[in-house]
Amino acid sequence: MGTTSKKALAITGIGLGVIILGMIWSLVNTALASIQKDLFASVLQLQWMMNCFGIFICVPLLTMGKLGDAYGRKKLFLYGLVIAFLASVVGGFAKRIEFLIACMGLFGLAGSMILPLSQALLVHQFPEHQKGKAVALWSIFASLSLACGPIVSGLILNWLNWHWIYWINIPLIAIAITTVYFFVDRETEFQKPHCDWIGVGLLAVIVGSLVIGIMQGPTWGWTSPLIITIFTVWLISLAVFVLLERKTKKPLFRPDLFSNRSFLFSAIPNGCTIGFLWVSVFTIPLYLQNMLQFSPLETGFCLLLITLPVFFFSVIVGKWYHKWGAKPLMLIGYAFFLIGFFLQAFIIPNYWSLGFGFLAIGLGWVLTWGPSISSSLSSIPHHIAGIASGMFTTLQELGAILSLALAGVFFRTAQQTHLQPHIDLISSSLNSSKLETNFDSLLSNPSAVEQLLGPNASILPWINNAFLAGYEASFQFLLGSCIVAILLTTLLPKHKQASNR
Repeated sequence: MGTTSKKALAITGIGLGVIILGMIWSLVNTALASIQKDLFASVLQLQWMMNCFGIFICVPLLTMGKLGDAYGRKKLFLYGLVIAFLASVVGGFAKRIEFLIACMGLFGLAGSMILPLSQALLVHQFPEHQKGKAVALWSIFASLSLACGPIVSGLILNWLNWHWIYWINIPLIAIAITTVYFFVDRETEFQKPHCDWIGVGLLAVIVGSLVIGIMQGPTWGWTSPLIITIFTVWLISLAVFVLLERKTKKPLFRPDLFSNRSFLFSAIPNGCTIGFLWVSVFTIPLYLQNMLQFSPLETGFCLLLITLPVFFFSVIVGKWYHKWGAKPLMLIGYAFFLIGFFLQAFIIPNYWSLGFGFLAIGLGWVLTWGPSISSSLSSIPHHIAGIASGMFTTLQELGAILSLALAGVFFRTAQQTHLQPHIDLISSSLNSSKLETNFDSLLSNPSAVEQLLGPNASILPWINNAFLAGYEASFQFLLGSCIVAILLTTLLPKHKQASNR
């Protein structure tokens, strides 16, 4: 086989790994309403599905690049694909929501390997003067998977059940494993691992305790001894982590990078951007299918308004960044986000308000995501670019996890407030139907209640109004977060200052 053909197959295998990772996130989000209805899952359990995915990407991410340098990037990338394969099998055969939560954790672990190592492997396939092509290819793979995921999920769910959103990955992962194994060159030089395992453990405790405390607070009670203990553990582990990171020779985080204004005021708004995206793509499909009775396919088409702009306009926005810098583009992008969130939070929904709102969210994404990445990393000296990139990506994933957790608190608090005056009647009505299912899941699933009790059920208007209140509260939270992101973005240095660093 010729060198060119071998390289093309190697790039295909690596690219498939990136596409599968992006696709599973958007496939599952679009299918959440179907999963909720079939498994009688609560919104909290659905949140745990997606946040387990995020946590298991976020925590190990900083070490995977180092482990790849130590033991072989190809080998670790293949391990990631194998874990994704196992997760697809588990997800496809799952009959309980707990198995899907574990499955998404496995996908997250696979993603923590695939994300950083796919970039390194792609760069290795090109000569030195063509390294830029590798980065561009990676961006194309990532944006293509995010853009196509909703419609692929909609098509699958239109003819098949939700199990196929996992099974569809199995042949693709098998192709990726085969092509990477046979056609990606194995490295011959390895470096000694310098992994701060104590730091990784502390980071896991920090992220895990914070997310558990936030997500379970409304259920267990904010002043309950268990929640207070969890937040105490979080504070202690955070303090110990900061102290140790200042002393260790190979830290996971470099505190001095936070003194770089371009890095700090790009990284934190970028975390907000990804948080906005996670909350929107989690909440909108539930609303469209549970409240407006959209089919999964119709939902997929609606989500294209959010995902397609990043695919079609990323190159143009990149050119604008080189001309004007990140700050004006990000501020315009956050203005679009404000429009999109306002339409969801305060306007009685119709096709126009939904369509314009979704498109505004998509335009906000493309105008803030790429420029924030470029602004942050272009200001970093070359010799610490690797750790800066890892920190940036970790903060990005942390922003996604925390935003989804906090939005869930707003959703469930608003929902519970609206349901509380009627909870006895609702409970009596649901119990009289002798349903052996998760009571909490029905409170956040109007379409399931209508299917079980009929469209004229007396409790249905209360459940509908409570769900709508939760939906609006989630986007009111995003509105407030967006204002914070705007204020932070105004602190970015001018373009010339950032580029001369």
